[in-house]
Amino acid sequence: MVRPREFDEQMALIAAMNVFWEKGYEATSISDLTSRIGIQRPSLYAAFGDKRQLFPTALQRYSQLSLAYIQTKLQNSDSERRNPWLSQARLLDY
Repeated sequence: MVRPREFDEQMALIAAMNVFWEKGYEATSISDLTSRIGIQRPSLYAAFGDKRQLFPTALQRYSQLSLAYIQTKLQNSDSERRNPWLSQARLLDY
């Protein structure tokens, strides 16, 4: 019987993404990743495979987060164009 994972995979991907960002792919070790994510090596390998497999998965998560951020900004920008009072209220920090 397979045990359920005791960590949030999405948060683990974000942590891995940050390690790769800070150190670069070549300089990042499995120990760096497990330390930042807060899991043991077997859990990392079971969830994501090795570093070579984890990197594109973390990169995909980065792309998803970036796209979601851009979409939110565009939606907010569209709302402000339709309602100029909304942008002024944000400037006044209401």
